Amino acid sequence: MKKLIDRREFLKFAGGVTAMIVVGCGGGGGDNAPGGGGPGGGGSGPGPGAGGVGTETLNFHITDAIKEMITHEPNNPNAGASECYFWVFKEDRFPADCPGPQIFAVTGDIITVNVTNDLDTPHAFFIPGMVDTGPIAPGATVTKEFTAGAPGVYLYHDNLNEPVNRVMGLHGAFVIMPAQLSTPYGNPTQSVQALFNDFGTTPWWPGLSWAAGDPANNTPAARQHIWLIHEASPVLFEEVGLAARSGTVFNATTFVNAFTNDPFLNTSNDPRTVATAQFPKSNVTVGGITRGVFNRKPHFFTMNGQSGFFSHHNPAITPMYRVGEPCVIRILNAGLNTHSLHLHANHFFVTAINNVPQENPIWVDVFTIMPMDHVDYTIPYMRPPDVPNVRGIGRADTPSQTQSGGRTWPPVEELARQMPAPPAATFPMLQSPLCFPMHDHSEPSQTAKGANYNNGMISGMYFFGDRNTPGAMNFTLDAEFRMLSGFGPHSGETGPAVGGWPPENAGP
Repeated sequence: MKKLIDRREFLKFAGGVTAMIVVGCGGGGGDNAPGGGGPGGGGSGPGPGAGGVGTETLNFHITDAIKEMITHEPNNPNAGASECYFWVFKEDRFPADCPGPQIFAVTGDIITVNVTNDLDTPHAFFIPGMVDTGPIAPGATVTKEFTAGAPGVYLYHDNLNEPVNRVMGLHGAFVIMPAQLSTPYGNPTQSVQALFNDFGTTPWWPGLSWAAGDPANNTPAARQHIWLIHEASPVLFEEVGLAARSGTVFNATTFVNAFTNDPFLNTSNDPRTVATAQFPKSNVTVGGITRGVFNRKPHFFTMNGQSGFFSHHNPAITPMYRVGEPCVIRILNAGLNTHSLHLHANHFFVTAINNVPQENPIWVDVFTIMPMDHVDYTIPYMRPPDVPNVRGIGRADTPSQTQSGGRTWPPVEELARQMPAPPAATFPMLQSPLCFPMHDHSEPSQTAKGANYNNGMISGMYFFGDRNTPGAMNFTLDAEFRMLSGFGPHSGETGPAVGGWPPENAGP
């Protein structure tokens, strides 16, 4: 059944999103939005407005920023210099960051965008089929009005000097929802519609429908998350930025070859490092500043601008729900690498590719995301199939018996167990909630700075309970995890640049 959801629910259920704009709500979502970012409420749940056509004015500055990578945590300024220079779309309501803020609209909404170019070469703001500012000269402002088109997920980006400007950080996610809601799509195929009709209504997918929420348990309606994936090279990005200072547009072919085919060289956390006897690489001078030569391939792989611990524990990125609360992941690849995102605990349905709902939504555990692709994963949030039960599958079924005579599901014995076990442990931790990873089968993206595995492009899915098991709606959460889930939204804030950008005429 199709339903309407008030626009304010966008904000109510978006407490985990640091930078989010909901068209027609007159402000941004994020850390100050009502609602939480805690267990069961970490997703962004936008739906259509009940009050007619929404309008919004977006004020973007195309500017630059230095971002602390890996930790990307403003409360820990002494974590070390892991920095990268970016070009960014900075909206007036938010700090400068890469990617730009997530924007949610309903098909038919009217949006005015004012774009000012604060950089030294021409730039643009572009959404395919909806708005194209064309080249904006340095110091100039262009205003465009456009209408939110067909439902789907789009990449707003700078399409000049393709792909340099986009990969340098000038991109963000733009989600358009249908005016009436039963799926995320305006014209779903029969198979996709049948799948969403089954959620919450059939014995094989018991629980909530995707469009329905549960305020009593802080479960949002229209549960969805953005995974905007990207790669960054601090060495190459610095070269592009220094060239632009003199008004030089960096050659796109050179950029792509360096980004994808550079031979391996000793990498450095800081591209300002000069060649030494230990690393006797020749120096290079760009824009009057001398640097050591290091690998110009990506050092950092991000999801919504975060990585490692900080993406895996951010409830705005990582879905955190109960069995029977299906959700949709909207994936956009803004980079140049191909990624194969693999989810544990549940297979997912590929329900749309490049905003085309699929005739046959395949059910798989890994799927390839090509550069500039948009792919939707629909996660049923079924009981993990590896939990033993009579029929051996993860759907509703009689659980098997544990060695102590209990039930294998819900896993109350495991969830109540502390690791390490007291009294030997100084800081025992509960094995709860159930945490499963999402990682890229293109393994280099799981690293940072050429090493540090598991600090790259990762997310996951967490189980906080089971709404289909009487008496086991919510799992017990360890106090430390409650702290992390509450802190997660703040890990996306951009703090002051650590170390700053080198002065114009600085030496090596």
